[in-house]
Amino acid sequence: MNCKHATKLLSEAQERQLSKSETFGLRFHVLICTACRRFNKQLQFLRTLLTQSSPKILAAVYASDASLSPVRRQKIKTLLIQAAKEN
Repeated sequence: MNCKHATKLLSEAQERQLSKSETFGLRFHVLICTACRRFNKQLQFLRTLLTQSSPKILAAVYASDASLSPVRRQKIKTLLIQAAKEN
């Protein structure tokens, strides 16, 4: 299993029950992959924040119109392309 597939399954696991083979493969991958282990912890942290946040705070977050500057957006895009080439 590669990181792309693992992160997809980690995200899907938030919404659905994974099959036994998916769970086994994912657990093994996360065990050996630091980046995916970190991603999993971040997902768990975000889920905790969202479940413990008040409805008022969540409404403010969803109502905000925050966006990235074009320069920052390009920087992130460049970094993602570089990371994809490394994997």
